Amino acid sequence: MTMNWPDHPHPLTLDEYLALDEEIQRETELVDGIRVQREQRGRPHQKTAFRLANALETAVRKYRQSHTTGSPPCYEVNTEVNVLLWDVPPTIRKPDVIVHRCRDQFETLGAGDAVIVAEVISRWSESRDRIHKMGEYAKAGIPHYLIVQFDEMGATSVEHYAVLAAQPVYSKIGITHRDRDLWALNVTVPFDVQIGWQELEVGPPA
Repeated sequence: MTMNWPDHPHPLTLDEYLALDEEIQRETELVDGIRVQREQRGRPHQKTAFRLANALETAVRKYRQSHTTGSPPCYEVNTEVNVLLWDVPPTIRKPDVIVHRCRDQFETLGAGDAVIVAEVISRWSESRDRIHKMGEYAKAGIPHYLIVQFDEMGATSVEHYAVLAAQPVYSKIGITHRDRDLWALNVTVPFDVQIGWQELEVGPPA
């Protein structure tokens, strides 16, 4: 089915983009005011992102349960939601998965709300995820960035990048491989996260 999108030859303001039809917004991002189409996302891609979101949600839940006193930061996990990286010119990306500070459900998330963003690499998105989005997420100050590669059975590797200094660039923390490492992700910052490869499987049960 071909979608008839309105033609916008000029850069859009943030309000103009947010006023677009929800279907158009779902399949586009805004880069320096220019609406760009999102890459194709097949079922294995979507399932891998879904499994990662579920695993991170479990980690968030354990984090909440481990704090029986005080008021720890409130985190949520979402997929493919608008994240405003900066206002001028307006840039909105939709990470495959995001861990962010709790906000009202109708409030647009900003880069300052995000603590982890993740992109699942596909053949259509590799340069965008590894070059453009990596640079934008770092420039926006998002602390942690995950790049996940997959096959028909699920995630095959997880790359972890983080902003470690005042400069808005990512340093590579490490990379895990399904055929080599016990954990797909095992970190203590921003909170304890331990994700096994079986949690990221998308193929039929053996």
